[in-house]
Amino acid sequence: MSDVEDLKSEIEQTRAELADTVDALTAKLDVKAQAAERAHELAEKATARYADAKNNAPEPVRQAIGSVEQAARPVVAKARQDPRRAAKIAGGVIIALLVLRRLRRH
Repeated sequence: MSDVEDLKSEIEQTRAELADTVDALTAKLDVKAQAAERAHELAEKATARYADAKNNAPEPVRQAIGSVEQAARPVVAKARQDPRRAAKIAGGVIIALLVLRRLRRH
C-alpha cells in the first residue's frame, strides 16, 4: 500500500507543479496585463520624479507650476471624460511639434 500512496502523492505534487507552470506561462502570454502593469509602474515613477523636481525647484518655479496645474485641471477633467479624443489630440500636437522642429532645422 505504501507504494500506491507514494505514487498518488507524487502525482498530486506533479499536478500542482504543472498548474503553477501553466499559471506562469499564462501570465507571460498576457501582453495586455503586462502592458498595463508597466504603464502603472512608469506612471508611478513619473509622478515621483515630478514631485521631487517640483519640491526641489526654486520658489518662483513652484509658483509657476502651481499656476499651470490649476489652469490644466479643467483640461485634464475633460480628457478623462473622453480619453480616445484626448489621445488623438495629443498625438496631433506631437506630430505638429515634430513637423515644426524639422522645418526649423532646414
